[in-house]
Amino acid sequence: MNISRLHSRSLGALFLLPFLAYGIGTALVTSVLKEPELLAGQRTLFVGGALLLLLNSLFVVGIGVLFFPILRERSPGIAVAYVCTRVMEALTLIVGVVFLLCILQLGESAPLERVTLSTLLSKGNFWAYQLAMIILGVGSVAFCLSLYRSRLLPAWLPLVGAVGYGLLALGAVFELFGLPWGILFSGPGGLFELVLGGWLITRGFRTVTPSVAA
Repeated sequence: MNISRLHSRSLGALFLLPFLAYGIGTALVTSVLKEPELLAGQRTLFVGGALLLLLNSLFVVGIGVLFFPILRERSPGIAVAYVCTRVMEALTLIVGVVFLLCILQLGESAPLERVTLSTLLSKGNFWAYQLAMIILGVGSVAFCLSLYRSRLLPAWLPLVGAVGYGLLALGAVFELFGLPWGILFSGPGGLFELVLGGWLITRGFRTVTPSVAA
């Protein structure tokens, strides 16, 4: 299996870019939502943050699409399942952004009503995000195990990913039940994606012959 350097670097970039897009987008949106009564004067900032969150969803789908031909050679079923996982994750995140954009329509509401509805819509975005993390975590464990069997990467890396994604899903479940442990459980999964992105950009995949990969 010979994967081009361009393909590897593109995948690596797609693993790293969501951290920037979602991180900056969330920071912009959150800074506005701290004072929802001032939203009318900060619409551009708010919309800019929301667009970055939508861009993150495109990156997420791109990861699944670019990994499909790589996984298909060894595990066709997992290849399809991983694309579906990433698409479902992206769609769920988009639903969360729609909740946020609905806040823009509250300008004519009474102050108390505006704050209450803004809080509810923000909570809807929170629920959508946690559900997306559950989908990502559960759907990516098999993906990591397939990478482990393929020997395209050092054995430790996909194993860290499998554990990290499992913990990510568990942390999101805790968050939905009101236990603020998600940030703690997301660390290993986030670290895996950062390391994987950097690895693919700098070193790429190994070249593995069918006899070695079997």
